[in-house]
Amino acid sequence: MTDTITARYEGGVLVPLQDTALQEHQTVRLQIVPPHVHVTAAAARRKVNRFVLDKISYLMGGEQPTLVETHRLVWRVPVVLTYPDQGVVGQAGFIDVDAESGELLLAPNTIEEIKRNAHALAVRLPPEATP
Repeated sequence: MTDTITARYEGGVLVPLQDTALQEHQTVRLQIVPPHVHVTAAAARRKVNRFVLDKISYLMGGEQPTLVETHRLVWRVPVVLTYPDQGVVGQAGFIDVDAESGELLLAPNTIEEIKRNAHALAVRLPPEATP
């Protein structure tokens, strides 16, 4: 399960600001997001999903973003090829989203590179697995 929970640090303890589905003594992995991040991981993923759907393919979408520091702070969103009966086939590339402005950061060849990588993933599948 991947979920984003907002918490406040009080008296040495992280206190969730909303109800959680966590079990007592459950181990979790925390990612500390600096306060100048105005775009959430979920919002960055939605932006990439919309872009990929509109510009590349309905068989592709964004996965869980990672906060990366390049010359600015960005959410790096993996773009994966999926098939309805098979699920995720593999990663075809990634798209960075500016963590402050929400702008998609695309190199001139990003779309073509993702298409090329997706095609390479698709041709490795047995013919009965392709849609």
